[in-house]
Amino acid sequence: MNHLKLNPHLLTVPAYVGGKPIEQVQEEYGLSDVVKLGSNENPLGPSPLAAAAFADALKDAHRYPGVADTQLRQKLAAHYTRADASFGEENFLTGNGLGDVLRMIAHAFLFDGGESIYCDPTFPLYPIFTKMFGGVAVSVPHANFRYNLPAIAAAITERTRVIFICNPNNPTGTIVTREEVAAFMRQVPPSAVVVFDESYFDFVDDANASNAIDFVTAGCDNVVVLRGFSKIYGMANLRIGYAIGTPAMIHYLHHAQIVFNTGDPILRAAAAALDDRAHVEKTRKLIAEERQFLYRGLAELDVSYVPAHTNFVLLTNLPRDVSAINEGMLRRGVIIRPMGGFGMPDAMRVTIGTHEQNERMLNALRQVLEQ
Repeated sequence: MNHLKLNPHLLTVPAYVGGKPIEQVQEEYGLSDVVKLGSNENPLGPSPLAAAAFADALKDAHRYPGVADTQLRQKLAAHYTRADASFGEENFLTGNGLGDVLRMIAHAFLFDGGESIYCDPTFPLYPIFTKMFGGVAVSVPHANFRYNLPAIAAAITERTRVIFICNPNNPTGTIVTREEVAAFMRQVPPSAVVVFDESYFDFVDDANASNAIDFVTAGCDNVVVLRGFSKIYGMANLRIGYAIGTPAMIHYLHHAQIVFNTGDPILRAAAAALDDRAHVEKTRKLIAEERQFLYRGLAELDVSYVPAHTNFVLLTNLPRDVSAINEGMLRRGVIIRPMGGFGMPDAMRVTIGTHEQNERMLNALRQVLEQ
């Protein structure tokens, strides 16, 4: 490779390591029955309406994508329009998962050394995409596992181009409130884009939680809200996410969008999922009930955790080495997520599953800790 001219920015980018897939654990440990609770997936599976729409659209798989993207954006506009807020298709940008949308934002703003600010620990793709496009990633520490908005405000300089706010935050599951965000936004210059990653927003039932869409409806051109279909709708494998912004912001981000970045079957599945309120409510109810069950089980094991507003729970200050715990869990056919890649070597993240899956996880964790 020495004879090739390499991009120096890419050489600074660490690889993103996802959770272990079921098939890999089955092969490595000789297991047939494996439970995956490491990637925050919907334990009920995909929306049935989405699955049916996807299957129906496959008959046109030989054709390039047509009007399904426009139709999905129109449907999203209707989904979010309310008495005091109106949206049009020009307020939405779709991507091949939210990772694709994050890439567009980084490409659009983080060139020539522009800075992004985020709060550690959080989603690793923020610094990864920042560095990929020649930007400088600036991190500030968390405040009791919550996003530290005052520290971010203090870190803003004339070089700040993008601020990433993950709310609820992955991997801590915590939120920032409406009042906290309002106070923070008063300190943000109009030259900085504030990206609110609200991937887990559908699991929040706290009336004080911030809803960043309010800034879009107020006409803030420097606000982008990210949401998607991976979590509450159970479509993680189909890769479809979207950005919400003012028409001016969305128009600009379209310049960073790859042509045909998402296929019609996926777009039509997403549009159908928006109609599946029964699946959404069933998922919300399951997660809310099983979160409390998980809390009780962890307390019995004397395992510390961070109260969450999401479909996962962060385990902290574990009494044994995380790598040993992880190995013991895998040998028992239970996948959870070590948080070393998120900068938390003494923590693990557990996805909330079905009641049976959660019982199995707690029993396996008990055996490992007693070993």
